[in-house]
Amino acid sequence: MGDDFNAELERLRSQRRNAPVPLPSFSKADLPAAGSYPCCMIFVPNEAGGATPAFSDGTNWRRVADRIIVS
Repeated sequence: MGDDFNAELERLRSQRRNAPVPLPSFSKADLPAAGSYPCCMIFVPNEAGGATPAFSDGTNWRRVADRIIVS
């Protein structure tokens, strides 16, 4: 997924400068291994407390708002 994601980001950047970049969406049951995607962001639509963006710290997926591990 990493290469596909980077290619998609580059495609979006070349088409729409200064435009929002969509985050790939993963349910909690389908989260990719955080260790495979350090410093990457995703959207988790079914996180406890509501849908949220999350980032990989290299070990876990963490909610952007409070850095709590996606549960």
